[in-house]
Amino acid sequence: MSTPKKLPLLIQKEEGVEYRKQCEHHHECMQAIRLILDGEATTEQIAHFKANINHCLPCIENHNLEVTIRQILCDKIQQKPVPEDLIQSIRTQILNKTSEVK
Repeated sequence: MSTPKKLPLLIQKEEGVEYRKQCEHHHECMQAIRLILDGEATTEQIAHFKANINHCLPCIENHNLEVTIRQILCDKIQQKPVPEDLIQSIRTQILNKTSEVK
């Protein structure tokens, strides 16, 4: 069985820091957060996220929510081996369906 993927830590809010209550780039930030957590972000997306995260309360909260959801899913999901005959049956059904479409 493979080792579980290590997830990033939650971002802690600092006392005395003035945080924005609304994010001007919500869609872009959410996309960047997901790509960063998936390990698929570009250097530009990572740079945008790092520049924005220190003062944006919605981004901190959304990042922490995404991390928490992923942690819960990793804790709940059990990786079990799939029987080879089931794999072959699914492949056969897929091949049959794609040949019917042609």
